[in-house]
Amino acid sequence: MEIGWKAVQTNPCTTDCVEAFQVGGNNRFGFATGLGGAKIYEPADGKVAVQYKNVSQQPVTIDVYRIVRICDAESCRFLDNSKKGSWLVFKIDEFKSITTSKDGSYSVISGVAVSGRPFHFVAAWWTDDKTAFHPNCAPWIKRDVDNHTPKDQYRPYIISGQNVGDGNNIVLKSIDDCVARAPHFGVPDQNVFK
Repeated sequence: MEIGWKAVQTNPCTTDCVEAFQVGGNNRFGFATGLGGAKIYEPADGKVAVQYKNVSQQPVTIDVYRIVRICDAESCRFLDNSKKGSWLVFKIDEFKSITTSKDGSYSVISGVAVSGRPFHFVAAWWTDDKTAFHPNCAPWIKRDVDNHTPKDQYRPYIISGQNVGDGNNIVLKSIDDCVARAPHFGVPDQNVFK
């Protein structure tokens, strides 16, 4: 369960004034801040108990709420939040095609990996975390495909993220890297698409 809180007093804290930590269970992780925050908590004995403590000398008023994230993008049909996923890196020799959804939330990309094996996967660019940086490489890949850019100008192209698909239906989400001409991109061999 994701629980958040926000400081709502008239005069904002001048220091990290509120500490939040889970009570019970093995998780004793806590954090302090002055504005608010959110964390995903694992239930202990079927429930979540979070303690909020004023660690400052100032009066503090907070609003505590449960966060329910809603996937409202076309890519949602590919995403299954119950699947943890595994890190997968594509080292691409050549792009063959890219088709992007109307809302830009995902692309279907095909080509040839540096191993010589053809690939076809869904890249889910959408995220519900609006503050996080998640690259969307679709415009640059489309430009290279549409302009028939010689592959020597971008290979090896790296796309890295979490595979939540199965078998030959690869769905890459939480994409953290899109890098052209990255011959020395370090990654364990078992995480590379071959």
